[in-house]
Amino acid sequence: MNRLLVSVLLGLLVWNLSTALLIDVYVPSPCDASGRCDGDMVFTLKVVGLWLGMFWLSSVGVLLYHVARWQRDWRLHHQVAQ
Repeated sequence: MNRLLVSVLLGLLVWNLSTALLIDVYVPSPCDASGRCDGDMVFTLKVVGLWLGMFWLSSVGVLLYHVARWQRDWRLHHQVAQ
C-alpha cells in the first residue's frame, strides 16, 4: 500500500482517538445528575474546537513527515544522478 495513504489513515486514527480522549478528559458534561443540561452551546464549541484543532495538528504532522521524506528522496535521486 502507498506510504502516503497509510500515514494519512494512521493520522486520522490518531486524530480520532486523541480527540475522543481529550474530550472525555478535559470537557465536562453540561448535564447534571437530574438530566438537566445547561450551556449546550459552550460544550459544543469546546468539542468542535478540540476536534478541529487535533485534526489540523495531526494533518501538519503527516504533511511535515512527507515533506521531509520527499526532500530526502529528491536529494538521494540527485546524488545518484551525478
